[in-house]
Amino acid sequence: MGGDWHIDHARRIYRQLGDREKYLELRQRKLITGADYFDLADFHWKAMEVAETGLCQGKGRMDELRRFVAKRAKSVGNRERYLALQFEQAIDPLTCNKYKAFRKLCTAAEWKHYEAKILTRLKNACETEQLRIHMHRKEYDKAVTVLSRRRYPLFAWESVYELQTAKRLECRYPEEILKYYLSGLGNLKTNAPRKDYARKAQVMSRIHRVLVDVLRDPSRWRDFAIKVKQDNIKRPAFQEEFAKAVPGWQALK
Repeated sequence: MGGDWHIDHARRIYRQLGDREKYLELRQRKLITGADYFDLADFHWKAMEVAETGLCQGKGRMDELRRFVAKRAKSVGNRERYLALQFEQAIDPLTCNKYKAFRKLCTAAEWKHYEAKILTRLKNACETEQLRIHMHRKEYDKAVTVLSRRRYPLFAWESVYELQTAKRLECRYPEEILKYYLSGLGNLKTNAPRKDYARKAQVMSRIHRVLVDVLRDPSRWRDFAIKVKQDNIKRPAFQEEFAKAVPGWQALK
């Protein structure tokens, strides 16, 4: 039984059989992750020092262990400890769903205490989650700052929420969102597969919307679009895809 899988499997069998000594012997061989300490703490419900040790020494997979200790803290009325553990759970890693769930757990006074703490961890979250949280908090200026640090996604289906948010912010920050859209065009003076032209045509339609419908500057759109069209006049696939997606493309001269 030299491998971890064999030891773990044997340990589970001994636990189900109620062989305490064999279970503990095999459990003590491996106490590395939070899940390992959770397994031992769950076996010793009253031995909370095991769980507390795991919280200090465990590395990775801490969710189960934190939930275990939080449940115990709640059951004995230790609200402060319960919220502290839920806070650690929320920021590891921080997501918008976790943010909202933790907010619901708190009273107004408790949230006042934790809000600043959770927001200081926001910079460590992935940018999509930063964007979601800022939009949830109606911090539109911070949301557009996050978008401005990013380039338009290469595959729109991978960033549906990001593109939806960009559209929501068009009227508030048209120039910033325009710059974000322009980053999606890339190099327009090289040959590319038709699928790339189709993707860029969708980006161009967004640029058209901002310049014409939001900024009300059709001349600016016309000057920009005509140059793009002329630069690619000898690429029939390019012209075909742009004609499908961009309003008035064929009439541009």
